[in-house]
Amino acid sequence: MRLFTLISFFGILPYALASPVLYNSTGHDGLNARAPSGSKSVIIQMFEWTWDSVAAECTNFIGPAGYGFVQVSPPQEHITGSQWWTDYQPVSYTLTSKRGNRSQFRNMITTCHAAGVRVIVDTIFNHMAGTDSGTGTAGSSFTHYVYPGTYQYQDFHHCGLSNGDDIVNYSNRLEVQTCELVNLSDLATEAEYVRSRLAAYGNDLLSLGVDGLRLDAAKHIAANDLANIVSRLSSRPYITSEVIWGGGEPIQPSEYTGIGDVQEFRYTTALKDAFSGGGISNLQNFENRGWVSGSQANVFVANHDTERNGASLTIKSSSNTYITSHIFSLAHPYGTPTVLSSYSFSGHDDGAPNGGVGACSATGGSV
Repeated sequence: MRLFTLISFFGILPYALASPVLYNSTGHDGLNARAPSGSKSVIIQMFEWTWDSVAAECTNFIGPAGYGFVQVSPPQEHITGSQWWTDYQPVSYTLTSKRGNRSQFRNMITTCHAAGVRVIVDTIFNHMAGTDSGTGTAGSSFTHYVYPGTYQYQDFHHCGLSNGDDIVNYSNRLEVQTCELVNLSDLATEAEYVRSRLAAYGNDLLSLGVDGLRLDAAKHIAANDLANIVSRLSSRPYITSEVIWGGGEPIQPSEYTGIGDVQEFRYTTALKDAFSGGGISNLQNFENRGWVSGSQANVFVANHDTERNGASLTIKSSSNTYITSHIFSLAHPYGTPTVLSSYSFSGHDDGAPNGGVGACSATGGSV
């Protein structure tokens, strides 16, 4: 498989340019673990890479290049299918997926640690799979709202809106946080059993040596619910929450800073506008715009969603804007930067070629 990545180009920059300011405190309300001042802080998102491939890359490139963290895909058992988004439709908390099994996952963590790289896991607390029927990758059958041995009907939210349980009005806080995101079974995260089950999953990951969690779709979980779940973790991992800001919407990224860092999508938009012809003179004083504080912002030029929905620059952007914007991101002191290592695709749903097995290419950037 040919994976087009920027990491060859940026091999020296994480040491030279990334700001270490993010890891100076002991955390927020005792929940978010931080590394000592001066530690490496650049994250590389290895989107759709298998555990064995990530392990090899930690040894051969990521560690020697100076990256502090590697962010990997969700490790849960999920629905079958070659599409990338099947990884985000879990059916159980068994650590068997397209990326590999539990043993390979544990070995990847151990290998990356030996290379000086900490591991962040993309973690799904908001929902389970939304299909009506099917079979998980480990062979366990499931049906909508019923996940044998894990969840039953009462463990999910049921909105009963005109289009079923899906979110209709993003201006309605309750609807955004208790209805379904594109037909994904929405967990009742205010319920004691659900909270304890999600915390148990998080603790299982931590027991294997996981250092951080990216909380997918955090915006769709009430901040109080999420804080309660995180407070039950056995140790304090680095946490970054996906909270996509929307104009006129009631849910704000700032609500989640008590839990850990927050992904600041307004930064991604600002870089796209600036490097697409708007000029870079306005790329300053981000915090004065009402954004998340730089000490708690996780920022990126592109991630796996934005490179598909047109919300960011990509390797297909004109001239060298994609590379230049990364240089800016790594040099500027605002936020913890994440660099995306992805793959070439022709359709929105395309999963990684060769099942995510491969090594980096020096031919460009992620697409």
